[in-house]
Amino acid sequence: MQVSTTPKLKLAKLVKELRGEKSQRNFAKLLGVSYYAVQTWEKQAALPDEKNLQKLADLKGWTLLQLQIYLQDSEKNNVAITDRTDDSSWLENVRNGQPTQALRWSIDDLIAEVRTLPFDAAAKVAQVALETMTVKGS
Repeated sequence: MQVSTTPKLKLAKLVKELRGEKSQRNFAKLLGVSYYAVQTWEKQAALPDEKNLQKLADLKGWTLLQLQIYLQDSEKNNVAITDRTDDSSWLENVRNGQPTQALRWSIDDLIAEVRTLPFDAAAKVAQVALETMTVKGS
C-alpha cells in the first residue's frame, strides 16, 4: 500500500527541519510571522502564502519554484531538487532547452504539473513557453 504525502505534511516536515532546535516563537521571529503561523504549518492546518513560502525557500537554499515542486511532488514524478543558492546555471539550461538535474520529467508529467498550478504560476509558465517558441521559431 502506497501512502500519499500531502503538501501540508511535506511543508510541516520542512518547517520542523528548518526550525531545528529553535522554538516555534524564535523561528517565527526569524521569518517575521506570528508564532501561530508556524504552529499552524507544523500542525498541517494551513499552507503559507507565497511571500512566506519564499522565505522558507530562501532558508532552504531553494527557489520558490523548487519549493512548490517539492510540495506538489508525488511518487510518480521523478523530481530531484538539490540545495542551491544560485540557480543561474539551472535556469540557463532550462532556457536553452538543455537537460537539467533539477527536473527529470516526461513532457506528459510536466504538462500535468502545469495544469495543477495556480493561475498566476500557470500564466508565468505560458509566458516563458511563448518566449521560448518565439526565440526558437526565429
